Amino acid sequence: MKKLISLFALGLTALVLTACGGQGAAKPADVVSEFLTAIKAGDFEKAGTYVHSENVSEEFDFNSIYEEESDETVKALLKGISNKYDFKSPEENVIDDNNAEVNVEITSIDFAVAMGTAMEGIFNAAFELAMNEGSEEEYNKQMEAKSVEILTNTLTAEDVETVTREVKLNLEKDKEGNFKIISDANLMEAVLGNSEEVEQMFEGF
Repeated sequence: MKKLISLFALGLTALVLTACGGQGAAKPADVVSEFLTAIKAGDFEKAGTYVHSENVSEEFDFNSIYEEESDETVKALLKGISNKYDFKSPEENVIDDNNAEVNVEITSIDFAVAMGTAMEGIFNAAFELAMNEGSEEEYNKQMEAKSVEILTNTLTAEDVETVTREVKLNLEKDKEGNFKIISDANLMEAVLGNSEEVEQMFEGF
């Protein structure tokens, strides 16, 4: 009887280990889906857990965008990223054991249009405030507050323009063997619609 129980225990242990081992790491498409769901919910800290911490390009570092969450301008930007954000089921293409590509259709606000609108409003506000009497310190303080107000209102407006695009996200396994999204220009486009146009807009500043 003891021998039978021992064999049963060994068999059960083997079954459990096989089941656990068979689960493996999350599929690339699931990683992207969880990342985008977190972005949609405005949970950027959670979204960052799906981004590769080591393979980061010079073009874009996702985790740096929420490092200064106490900054009012950053708060406005983060609210804008999640505003109107939506996506369709990702489709994956596994290249090899360590690399994968995931295509996904994303809809979010058009940052190129929104930032253009915000900048126009900020320039007009700067002109109006410059007509007031007061010290440079007072002007800078008022201008900073007005800029944040305009940016927040523009990025969170109900009628803000949106853009839908097909984005290819690149993934690579980390040291633990989990697929993580590479922080590159493609990820920037997934987070900030028409990001290249925004970059061109601010060249020289």
